[in-house]
Amino acid sequence: MAWNLVQESKKPHVCICVPHWGNVSLEWVETTYGPLRFIPQPDFKKSTRLARGILNLDTERNMLVELALEDPTVTHILFLDTDNIIESPKDPNQALRMLLSCNAPIASGLYRAKKPKGEYPYAMWVKNPHGEGYLPIAKWTGNWIKVDVIGFGFVLIKREVFEKVPKPWFQWKERAPSEDFFFCEKVAKYGYEVRVLTDVKLSHVGTLKVKSTGEITTLDV
Repeated sequence: MAWNLVQESKKPHVCICVPHWGNVSLEWVETTYGPLRFIPQPDFKKSTRLARGILNLDTERNMLVELALEDPTVTHILFLDTDNIIESPKDPNQALRMLLSCNAPIASGLYRAKKPKGEYPYAMWVKNPHGEGYLPIAKWTGNWIKVDVIGFGFVLIKREVFEKVPKPWFQWKERAPSEDFFFCEKVAKYGYEVRVLTDVKLSHVGTLKVKSTGEITTLDV
């Protein structure tokens, strides 16, 4: 019995944080959220925090982190957006397991951003070496790449990052691109790298579904 308790305490505990809980697709619930929340795994524990109000996205993310950190057993936080649907591997728990196996402070899956004018770059960027701003990443080698900023659709972050980096972790300033860019820029000042595991792929959905390949299809509702 004591040995089992010790082994159980060594398992990672991932708190799945979902901001902007509102209208969601049945496909997201069935393929991504449902399995993550309700199917237990033998090698890691899970809990869930959902945003209860309709607040600014940076406020919601900060509040979710604070709630997650109230549980001292939580080792990681997974941010899951309601418009990201798992593609590969098909089991979202396996996708989470793959991110956990990277043992990195910050590890994201791969998906495409939804931008104006019908542009769908990958939701990962590097600093512009010739001026201000960021440039999208279109090509890379290997499956584990270092980037400067990411979207937060499906990203696993170790607890230590939030404990070492002071609040606010997220802030959406008037002229800033988004609250996730703010986070990436801030944690970089404390020595943390942002990585993307390109073997974990997701679709980004709205009125249409943008797959990781760039293919655009209708959304299953």
